[in-house]
Amino acid sequence: MSGVSSESEPKLLALARAHQRSGRAADAERIYRQLISASPQSAEPHHSLGILLAQTGRPEDAVAEFAAAARMAPGNAVYHCNFGHALLAAKRESEAMAAYRTAVALRPDFTDAQFNLATLLREGGRLDEAVECFRRVLQSAPDLTAAHVNLGITLQALGDFDGAILSLRRAVGVEPRAFEAHYNLGIVLAAQRRFEEAAEAFRAAAEIDSSEPWAQLNLGQVLMELGRLDEAAERCARAVRLAPDLAEAHGKLASVLHQRGELARALAAIRQAVALDPGNGRLHVNLAQTLQALGDFGAAETAYRRALTLEPFLVGAQAHFAIALQRVGRVAEARQLLDYSRLVDRRRMREIDGWSSVGAFHAELVDHIYGHPTLMRDPPNKATKHGSQTMEILEGGERSIGALREYFERSVADYLATTVAGAGDVFAPPPPAWRLHGWAVVLRSGGYQTPHFHPDGIVSGVYYVRVPEAVSHAGDGEAGCIRFGWPADSDERGAADDDLLTMTVRPEEGTLILFPSYFWHNTIPFESPEDRICIAFDVLASPAAAP
Repeated sequence: MSGVSSESEPKLLALARAHQRSGRAADAERIYRQLISASPQSAEPHHSLGILLAQTGRPEDAVAEFAAAARMAPGNAVYHCNFGHALLAAKRESEAMAAYRTAVALRPDFTDAQFNLATLLREGGRLDEAVECFRRVLQSAPDLTAAHVNLGITLQALGDFDGAILSLRRAVGVEPRAFEAHYNLGIVLAAQRRFEEAAEAFRAAAEIDSSEPWAQLNLGQVLMELGRLDEAAERCARAVRLAPDLAEAHGKLASVLHQRGELARALAAIRQAVALDPGNGRLHVNLAQTLQALGDFGAAETAYRRALTLEPFLVGAQAHFAIALQRVGRVAEARQLLDYSRLVDRRRMREIDGWSSVGAFHAELVDHIYGHPTLMRDPPNKATKHGSQTMEILEGGERSIGALREYFERSVADYLATTVAGAGDVFAPPPPAWRLHGWAVVLRSGGYQTPHFHPDGIVSGVYYVRVPEAVSHAGDGEAGCIRFGWPADSDERGAADDDLLTMTVRPEEGTLILFPSYFWHNTIPFESPEDRICIAFDVLASPAAAP
């Protein structure tokens, strides 16, 4: 073989590939290596051997062969792309990204390389770059379902929910039987609390793959949100049957049973969930709530403590534990979690660039809020009662929203650097990257918000755009005020225990209040011909961008 001619090399390559297709890997590898020995500067034998080595589970050996091929033929985009595949299989992601970039630079319409580059960018937290990359994929392959799905997932991570929904609906249009398209569409719609549409998407996914437990489980969750508890319980029970070792299935079934008042069955289900996943703090919180509902406060306290041992800054655990501590007489310990003087920050906007006054700025904000396409009167499954609420409002190119968002970001950055960084007993260290998710609330006369906390946030905030005179000049009354510390088991209008640790703050136009997301809070009803308007938001941790 040392004298292989240029005429015989293609025949030998064809023979090796025939061996490879027929499963005779050893024979194929022998010929490839003989060709490499005979023609060490020929790129294709290295490339073909790399494919064989990758197919037979030897990624590091494949990397060496693809590297050689790419070095010998630097203008061959396919070699660089397959080099990237091998590097990815070898878990060398940053090198794989470089290889895919080279392939794309050589062939901008190279769908395989472009798609894998986009996926790595998304997984590395470089979401804006990933979006552009997926869009380039779709320019050359508009019917590639996976690209539509992944673009939708990436847009959701960026908070562009409308864009995510549009992309995922396009995926469904391209491939109506695509499970991933329906499933991820359900995820985005549920995150936007569009539960009817989410249920339709999850139901379609469950019909496409009836053996997939997560479609059943998420369908059960949105049905529970819609108050269809019987159907929700059936779907969660089906998920348990499909995946009896899936802790989340038992946990969600427990939640539905709890809501149905079947506490004994709920306790059995949540105990099974905890047994399957004892390191999951959220399951211990659910166990504690069930025990508390059954009157076993000592066991509930133990479960809350276990949750916070596992996840010291778990918002749901902190919120419920602060109330449970007071109910068992441990007020001093509860006061550490509910240190209002230390953790509630109030700041006032005195002026804003680009507007003659804060009042003029607010007038523009009010117009935008009233005209917002997502403003919904008495939205279902929300804390807002006798009022209206938008969905995401801090996105978009409106001048007033951009200015307000910048003000929020500066204020949050300061709060994170001072209050959060200095309260390591109740806060994790400030996240390296974060984003805001905001919405507007318009309360009319008689309106209020029921007690709630924000389980997905780190820090939450509320900014007052319009405050009726009946609220701002209410004397000693608390009408229209925000009150911290009242739990959800009070009635809608806040008639609960009088001895709980609370703090009431009177709204003022132009005032921003920042507080931990685990603080229970509610709004006290007021009577006025004027609307009370605020913009609330959560600070959410974001994946840090890769260097």
